Amino acid sequence: MKNILLTLMVIFLGSSFTTKAQTDGPKKFTLAEAQEYALENSYSVKGTDYDLQIAKKKVWETIADGLPQVDASFDYNNNLDVAVSLLPAEFFGGEAGSYTPVKFGQQYGSTASISVSQKIFDGSYIVGTMAAKVFVQLSKDQKEKSEIQIKDDVAQAYFNVLVAEENFKTIKENLLINQKLLKETDAYYQNGFREELDVDQIRLNLNQTKNKLADAKRAIHTSFTILKFSIGMDIDENIQLAENLKELVDPIRSEEPVIGDYQSINHIDYRIIDTQLKAQNLVLKNEKAGYLPTISAFYNYGKNTSTDYSNVFKSSVPWFKSSVVGLQVKMPIFSAGKRRSKVNQEKLNYRSLENTKLMTEQNLKKDLTLSFSNLLSAQEKYENDVVAVEIAKRIYDKTLIKFNEGISTSTELSENEQQYLDSHSAYINSTFNLLYSKIAFKKALGKL
Repeated sequence: MKNILLTLMVIFLGSSFTTKAQTDGPKKFTLAEAQEYALENSYSVKGTDYDLQIAKKKVWETIADGLPQVDASFDYNNNLDVAVSLLPAEFFGGEAGSYTPVKFGQQYGSTASISVSQKIFDGSYIVGTMAAKVFVQLSKDQKEKSEIQIKDDVAQAYFNVLVAEENFKTIKENLLINQKLLKETDAYYQNGFREELDVDQIRLNLNQTKNKLADAKRAIHTSFTILKFSIGMDIDENIQLAENLKELVDPIRSEEPVIGDYQSINHIDYRIIDTQLKAQNLVLKNEKAGYLPTISAFYNYGKNTSTDYSNVFKSSVPWFKSSVVGLQVKMPIFSAGKRRSKVNQEKLNYRSLENTKLMTEQNLKKDLTLSFSNLLSAQEKYENDVVAVEIAKRIYDKTLIKFNEGISTSTELSENEQQYLDSHSAYINSTFNLLYSKIAFKKALGKL
């Protein structure tokens, strides 16, 4: 029984440590998972979430302005020096032409009141409630645009990490070749089969490759930092990418991009300007509502007292009540053209937005056409660069063999090595351009 219990404990503890090790390991993200994580944790998306919540609160604030408003007030006064008035002395049996100082009031006074008001008709209020809802829609549109931009930023950062890692891998392989080549060339030189020039040339190539490798390593670190910031993750956390360049590039190479049934209304930029146009129309209506009267009702009830006792709530202190109910109508009559000028300004603002809407529609079509063309060009260039880097690698490998056999010079080897690295750099750039051209095309279609 003891042996069984010990065995079970070992198994349990072992599985616990394994689970913990898996949990504490770096998080792995596909591109889609990184984008999804960013939509929940990105700083900019959180900011638009707050804006949307504020907009929704603003709706109730506007609606509440047209509901009954109740206010209460209370004041307490200590008249340190009661105001003095001069009355004719003859009122008090005195000499005509002279005056007698008289204090009106008592030292302590207090007033308590409650008032209720209710809007009955206000054109600006009606427009305001409509505008508040449009403002919410505009905040939703801005949030969606922010999410699209986040997906774009995350994709770029994700691609940058992949190409940086690919570049590092190639340079490291080249470094190992140069290290081996230097060792062999130096051995030949020590035995009189190579010139010192060959050794120096290979050593120079090796030092240059070391510098490139250090730059490539820093590029990976920088790319990961940007990616973690883009998705809203702590910079000090460790992450890994679950996809490689081939998995992302192959689907793009095999597909034929098509524009299809594109409609401007499906693009977020068009919907934003359309919502802004609706908002501006309400602003214009609000200015026109300034010509309309406003009607409101009110009721006020209060009590007041005046006494020489500091305690106004003393039972012997009398309180006198007052109440009033009324209806208030305000009618704008003359504003010296100010109101008309404001209406005309908003009309011009509306026309300006209409023009911006037309320009946005054409600009979106232009961007779609260009992104489609760029994607086709990126596909073609990528295929050419794939072939070019393969050819350059074969040339370099054959030159390396010739150099080892003493047929080729170190200068020729160095030139072909640089040619291969340049071709590989062009291939890396075209890979990134192909991946991002696809993202840009989806963004222009309104499908990112």
